[in-house]
Amino acid sequence: MPEYNPSHPFQDPAMQPIKYQVVGEEDYAFVISIDQDGEYSISSGTYTSDPPRSGKLTEEQADSITAAINTLGIPEQHPMPEGAADAFEARLIIGEGGDAVVYPFWEGALEQDPKLQNLVRLLELL
Repeated sequence: MPEYNPSHPFQDPAMQPIKYQVVGEEDYAFVISIDQDGEYSISSGTYTSDPPRSGKLTEEQADSITAAINTLGIPEQHPMPEGAADAFEARLIIGEGGDAVVYPFWEGALEQDPKLQNLVRLLELL
């Protein structure tokens, strides 16, 4: 999968496949995956906790997420600063195949980038 590509445009009115993943200490993982049809799956907690849940985005949710992706455009990179070893690392993948952009960031980036924060909050509300 291609890495961050600053020239990749996100101005598509269609739903983009998206995956948001947060990994922390002691096998904690939170993963939201949405396909181009708006079908989503959410896994949270440790690998031994609750089973994944799934559903389909409402038209309003799909429109809000698509608008947030288009507003975000190409996100700025937010590498984890030194000394932030206890922070959660996250990864956002927008698109699929050769058109996908893989965007790693740390949890503090949400405070620094309101457009990124908006998209992540919409995903977390699912």
